[in-house]
Amino acid sequence: MAVRKPTPWNTRLWLTYEDSFNIQWDEGQPSATEKYAKVFGLDVKTFMDGVSSQSGVDSFFNASTVCTSDADCDASFCGIRTNATSGYCIAPWYGFSHAWAPAALNEKEPRCPVTFNGVTFQPMDLEGLITAVYSAANISTVFTGHRFNGDDYSVDQYGRILDPTYRDLNPGFAHIAAANMLGRLNTPFIIDGNTDYPVWNIAVGRFEVYNQTAMTPAEAAQKFYAVDSYPFNDAAKGIFHVLSRLSWGNETFAYSNGTLADPSLNANQNSGEDYELLVVSEWEARC
Repeated sequence: MAVRKPTPWNTRLWLTYEDSFNIQWDEGQPSATEKYAKVFGLDVKTFMDGVSSQSGVDSFFNASTVCTSDADCDASFCGIRTNATSGYCIAPWYGFSHAWAPAALNEKEPRCPVTFNGVTFQPMDLEGLITAVYSAANISTVFTGHRFNGDDYSVDQYGRILDPTYRDLNPGFAHIAAANMLGRLNTPFIIDGNTDYPVWNIAVGRFEVYNQTAMTPAEAAQKFYAVDSYPFNDAAKGIFHVLSRLSWGNETFAYSNGTLADPSLNANQNSGEDYELLVVSEWEARC
């Protein structure tokens, strides 16, 4: 098992239809952006209007259907700003996971309230402001794989999806990348956690192998494909049947303004996915 220390922190997704960083996530309290404007002597309305036009509901001005309720929208939500009576239809997954994920990897987790110029910022306020910075940051990255748009799930005779953008990251690559980045280098990475059109950027902080079974190509072919010989790689000398899991922060937990300061909360904050892989080796497989 490989666990990145410190663990990537959780926060809201700062969804666009909720007006992103302008949301009053703590009922009765100002939003993170309102607090920021007050602390630095900015006009609150002008500042929040700018945030909305760049990152929130008003960014869909002239780009989507005007609405007054979700009933006006098809497969989307009606995003309405605070104190407004109408807004715009916005896909429910539009948000800032693309900014939260790298922020959670690169920045220390806000754990305590901070009072500055008479205004108290809660940890989630600070998380939102950090995420906002990363939404426009120019960060060096190594990107692997293509986006799969989720519009073609056709399969071949072995049950493998045909679209090359779905299959461009093979099991061997995934296993080697996770094991080396987290296990050897203590370096987390970001994945798109869903195999459909929406992109959910997730900061992976834990990799675990539950079971690893060595098989001959013929054994794997018979067990998984009901054929006599392994059909995908004539050079294969061994197959590893691997059961593993990637774990990441559960953003829903962040709605309680919780942090990782209490290690007993870790189990509640973690989510993840199990993976079953056949990793091909050109050497005889041994465990």
